[in-house]
Amino acid sequence: MTYTPRERALSLGAVIAATFGVGLAFGIGYPLTSLTLDAWGEPKWVIGLAGAVPAIAVLMMLPFLPVVAGRVGAVPAIAWGCLIAAGGFVALGFVSSAPAWIAIRFAMSAGMALPWLVGETWINTVSTDGARARVIALYAIGFFSGFALGPQIMTLMDGGLMPFLAGATASALAGVPILMARRLAPDLSHDAPIGVGQALRLAPIGMIGGFIGGFAEISYLSLLPNVALASGGSDAEALSLLTMLAIGGGVLQLPIGWLADKFDKTAISLLLAAAFVLASLVLPAALGSGVIGPLIVFLIGGIVLGFYTIGLSIIGERIPAKDIAAANAAFLIMYQSGAILGPLATGAAMTLEPVTGFILTVSALMIVAALGLWIIARGSSGVAP
Repeated sequence: MTYTPRERALSLGAVIAATFGVGLAFGIGYPLTSLTLDAWGEPKWVIGLAGAVPAIAVLMMLPFLPVVAGRVGAVPAIAWGCLIAAGGFVALGFVSSAPAWIAIRFAMSAGMALPWLVGETWINTVSTDGARARVIALYAIGFFSGFALGPQIMTLMDGGLMPFLAGATASALAGVPILMARRLAPDLSHDAPIGVGQALRLAPIGMIGGFIGGFAEISYLSLLPNVALASGGSDAEALSLLTMLAIGGGVLQLPIGWLADKFDKTAISLLLAAAFVLASLVLPAALGSGVIGPLIVFLIGGIVLGFYTIGLSIIGERIPAKDIAAANAAFLIMYQSGAILGPLATGAAMTLEPVTGFILTVSALMIVAALGLWIIARGSSGVAP
């Protein structure tokens, strides 16, 4: 549909408001999983597996979801996904074993794949090229603002079923803004969209950015609380660091989005990669240094989400509107591939040395991925924005 400026603003505002609820659900779900399994005495590799399971579920669903979204429409797809996630949170409150927990997380994450894909497709379809990265930055800010609030809500709850009910409520309410803006939803029922594989070939720089963002972001979201605990911190301190990670992700996205709209996106991504490695290597010493540790975590949060913002903006610029859903699915496949590799590799390394193992592994992964980005950029000069 053709949007007036007011309709475009309302449509984008609805998606950004919805992603706040999604972020809040994630902000409860990730620490709830890591801290619960840690309290049960589960080994670190199991906690890492639990952190990777949502990514595995989404990855398995993504090749089919563009067709599903095109058939049912944007609004029903988001609404059903939110309800499935809400039911999953309720179910988690009644299990007491790691295998059951992981299975439920798999099911609810498969449901949340729909609002994730459709929300990004909505943003990329409705945004204009001149401001796309900044709009995506606002979208990311909405998510990370919710995520930052999630751990703090947990600190106010005295265990029991309350964190699970809070996650269920956040998931369900995420669909409300979308329902209110249903008349401003983009049309996803396009004929003969491209396949996921073709989308990967059309925008390889954006896709590798998604992979980098996936492993860096989810490694930190899943296992930062455990790194903090292994460094001698308390549960409250671990949750506070996770909140700082989320705040950094939100606050730093607008300047990163502005840079991405004005300058070469590949060069900015490589600078972010270098800053990520440096900040990660400094983190162990900074964790016991008062305010320095939270500041480093704040910076890392902005960096890891920056890869996502830049990569997704490249997709919107390179791919025609009728193929955006398939391209976003391909982007998320790359993101989820990184999100699976990151927690599994870092969780395994943490069984040898909880802090150093995490830092060296996530830094090595970033160096290898950044090298791949540089090689692709050199070999695809016509693709780089």
